[in-house]
Parts: sequence; C-alpha cells; structure tokens
Amino acid sequence: MTNLAHWDRFADIDPQFTKPITGKQYKGTSPNPQYVIRCLTEMFGPVGHGFGWDVVAEDFIPLGDEVLHWCRIKFWHTDRSNTFDAYGQTKALMKTRNGMMMDEDAPKKSLTDAIIKAASQIGIAANIFLGRWDDQKHVAKVEAEYRAEDRKAEADAAQIAIDSLNSAATIEAMAAIWSDLPRNIQADRRVIAAKDQRKNELQPKAAA
Repeated sequence: MTNLAHWDRFADIDPQFTKPITGKQYKGTSPNPQYVIRCLTEMFGPVGHGFGWDVVAEDFIPLGDEVLHWCRIKFWHTDRSNTFDAYGQTKALMKTRNGMMMDEDAPKKSLTDAIIKAASQIGIAANIFLGRWDDQKHVAKVEAEYRAEDRKAEADAAQIAIDSLNSAATIEAMAAIWSDLPRNIQADRRVIAAKDQRKNELQPKAAA
C-alpha cells in the first residue's frame, strides 16, 4: 500500500452527499458529515473500533459582541496510537439581521467541523479542500463516475437476485426470496421477468 492509498480512495466523494456553503463570506462545497463517517467506516471499520476521537479541549471565547465555540480533538485510526489533532469552531452567539441569535448546537457543530477537518487530512474530500471542485468540469466527471458505479452495483444486485430466484425449489421459497429483495431490485424488469418465469416453472410441481 502506497502512502497515498487512503488519500486517493475518497479524495473525490459522491457529489450527492455534498452541498454548497451558504451564509458565509466565502463560497465552496461542504461534505455531508454522516457520509464522511461512512467513508471512514469503509476505510477503517466501525467508529470506536477502527477509528475515533477524543475531545481534549474546548471553550467559548468572545469575539466582540459575538461568542465563538471551539474544540480540539485527538483523532485516531487503525490503532489508538495513531493520533493527530484537529480543530473545529462554530459561532455560539452571532449577529443577524433580526438581532443576536444563540446556537445551542454550537458545541456539536464544532465537533463535527473538527471531525471533517481530521478526515480531510487523511484524504477524505481532499479535492474539495484543494480547490479542484471549483472546476465544474471536474465535478461533472466525478458525478458521472459515481453514477456509473451505482448502475454497475444495481446491475450486480439484480443478477444476484435473479440467481437466487432461479435457485428456489418451491413457490414459497421463491416468495420468501422476493419479499427480502430491496424495492429498487423488485422494480427491475429483469428481476420481475425471472420471478414470473420461475413461478411458472414451479407451479406444476405445486399442483402435482
């Protein structure tokens, strides 16, 4: 495994799990935090087992009339001895057009910010932070690649379903297999055709 193996794996994430940054003085793209956790899970295993973090410091500090919450985490992966620090911050009290507004979720948002920053240092969504997503042609290419992967995965799942239906020895077994299939696979015309064909093949046996 090369030093860039982790970095390259999710340097470009699925655009479906991103959104434009709004309400800031700058523009950009924000990755979905839960999707980032999914990427980390795929790379290292479940949180608390393959990766995790500890909040080692946090505080509220005044910024003029506003208040900022910040936190520092010690992030680890693979082994708890593999650690590095990351920071996150969120305004807990801020000025708005309608006056001052308090964000009671500021500590949670700061933690999320720190986790995303830590994940980016491993390589997750790295190309967003590198500025490559400012090029819409690059984003369109990434979108096309992920959708192609989706179509292949769905085709593979459909073929597995077809093979399972064809292996059913009774109508009851086939019905049980069918009921366990995801709805999108049940809606696949090839899977429907395989179910109907196998049902016709099994009916004489049921009647015998």
